[in-house]
Amino acid sequence: MKPTRPRGSRGRFVPAWLPLGVLLPAALVAQPPDRPPLGYTRAAFLAAAPIEARFRSLISPDSLSALHAPLAREPHVAGTPASLAMAAHLATTLRGFGLEVSIHEYRPWLSHPRRVAVEMTAPTRRRLSLTEPAIAGDPTSADRRLGPAFIAYSGSGTVTAPLVYVNYGLPEDYAALARLGVEARGAIAVARYGRSHRAVKVHTAQEAGAKALILYSDPADDGFPKGPAWPEGYWRNEHLIQRGNAKMSWFWHGDPLTPGVAATADAAILDPATAPTLPRIPVVALAWGEARHLLAALGGAEAPPSFRGGLPIGYRVGPGPAAARVSVVMDDGRKPIRNLVATLRGATDPDRTILFGTHHDAWTFGAVDPGTGAAALLETARGLGALARSGWRPRRTISFAFWDAEEYGLVGSTEYAEEFRERHQRELVAYVNTDMYMAGRFDPGGVPSLRDFVADVARAVEAGGESVYDGWRRAAWRRLPAERRVGAERDFEPDLKPLGSGADFVPFQDFLGVPTLSLEFIGDNGYGFGTYHSNADSRAYVERVADPGFRQGAVLARLLGTVALRLADAPVLPFRFSRYAAALDRAVAGARAWGAPGPSPSLGQHAAAVARVDRAARLLEAGVDSALANGPLPTAIERQLNDGLARLEQLLADDDGAPESRWFRHVVYGWNIYSLYDGQPFPGLFEAVRLRDAARTTQESDRLLRALERMGTELEALARLVRE
Repeated sequence: MKPTRPRGSRGRFVPAWLPLGVLLPAALVAQPPDRPPLGYTRAAFLAAAPIEARFRSLISPDSLSALHAPLAREPHVAGTPASLAMAAHLATTLRGFGLEVSIHEYRPWLSHPRRVAVEMTAPTRRRLSLTEPAIAGDPTSADRRLGPAFIAYSGSGTVTAPLVYVNYGLPEDYAALARLGVEARGAIAVARYGRSHRAVKVHTAQEAGAKALILYSDPADDGFPKGPAWPEGYWRNEHLIQRGNAKMSWFWHGDPLTPGVAATADAAILDPATAPTLPRIPVVALAWGEARHLLAALGGAEAPPSFRGGLPIGYRVGPGPAAARVSVVMDDGRKPIRNLVATLRGATDPDRTILFGTHHDAWTFGAVDPGTGAAALLETARGLGALARSGWRPRRTISFAFWDAEEYGLVGSTEYAEEFRERHQRELVAYVNTDMYMAGRFDPGGVPSLRDFVADVARAVEAGGESVYDGWRRAAWRRLPAERRVGAERDFEPDLKPLGSGADFVPFQDFLGVPTLSLEFIGDNGYGFGTYHSNADSRAYVERVADPGFRQGAVLARLLGTVALRLADAPVLPFRFSRYAAALDRAVAGARAWGAPGPSPSLGQHAAAVARVDRAARLLEAGVDSALANGPLPTAIERQLNDGLARLEQLLADDDGAPESRWFRHVVYGWNIYSLYDGQPFPGLFEAVRLRDAARTTQESDRLLRALERMGTELEALARLVRE
């Protein structure tokens, strides 16, 4: 609908759908910049700016707080009645905002505890606690529905054996032990959290011949040496236990028994006894206050300096004289989960969708993880629903997903991506994830082609008297090593981090090849905040530490809503593939330093293919900018251009990867399992080099070159389309 200009408005445009008599405060109406945001003509953004400003004015910290409270009222582990009740609450809430809601049920293989016990058997006997005591000032910590800590997908069994301390439980740690003449074979390995996903620690322990694994949180990584611990401050105290899943998701994400297809009730499943994703040994987690009894009793060689944590003990590696009994009995089976997808259907292009996602399941109360992210997404949906009730409709469809069983390895989102793969690859413009947030720095990640778009949005949203962009740039500048700080901070351009793993963007990026973003704010310890995956991930922690007053959440909701409005309504989708070319160029330069085994494949052809991508992208962008400067594109060309832009990412994915990891279809971006959740450029090639497999290195090199050539060819075609 075209905007109207009321008399006396002095150039301020008011959409015709706004109620009569409503004028937005001048400070809320973003004046057109020297150039409109990416994808807009000047006239189109003059119409869009008041809509954006109206949305941002609707966002309220008080509303966000009210939406958050029910999300953290009771423990709601996936596969339990409480989690299904949470899904029902979300469906009612979203329908109340005026959105269409669909419910998608799956029956994946989930894992709950029947019995978990750890006892030190030598040199003295001591039963160790797997529960967390109530905390004064944290009312829900005394909730009787809270159970003992467990590691999902742990193997079942009882093991009695001497202990060996293996530091972070990574291959280099076992190599360091071997140099001391120590091995974990036949022992119970004790590993501290950090540096990698817990499943990597389980896999490495199994490979080393350990009979069981005990995980604990060392205070050097997230406890009192860093600062005040909860309830006095941000960090983990001596009683808080980090739960989690130990599924080996580098084979595939989602349900461990239905790779590549949705875990519907009638789906064929793998044998859980042989599924490569499932651990074979018992795995338990302890708080550091309990683990110190085991570690203090260890003898043997002194631990190397890199093994020493923050406990007031002399770290030794064993084996013995400390020994323990680990007993785990798991209740594993197919159990129901429910995803909620709420939709605001587009008026012009309803078959083109921008999908936002978070999750709703939690290990305990989940007030931060995922309550903060879920509340921010609910508040975004509420604001857009209010706009729709006033008469506005987006050009493209906007959907909000609340996934179940994320904590079990991105299960809900993966099953949804697998079930509707063809539709998603045809209709999804982008997937935008927000898992959780803390008061802290802006931490955006995603495909390079959306970097400039994110920067545009960040400039439009205020936080603490400055734009989100200014805060992002300052924080990124300060995190740079001194030798990389070239020029002035004001000229520095922060970048999106590459996405690896750890949240629900993975199936959309790595399996579907859809353009993907992750938009969050994080605190001092990144995503390992002090009460992470513990009973104290509570409303009290959010109110006092994570987001007092829910002000940070309001900023995030304004960001998410502005992203939704611009991706839904921009005449031309705001992708910039010259940014992608720059990222590819850096990745090729980095890959040359890996040192492939045998005759190293030449990356000269890859560099030439990247240069071709860059040339074509710049021609395309110049053509789009020139066309938009002169008014809207013809409708047929605009539609063809937008579909081409949205599908370019899929050209970087294929089904030609190694058989054991073929689910990860993206050739350019993936997960480095040995660096926690970090993104890994050229993951297939990197893994081939790491394994020193010359034949596989050549295959992956050729696969990457084909992907780069596909992108170059399509960019050239789109550039011709715009310039015709």
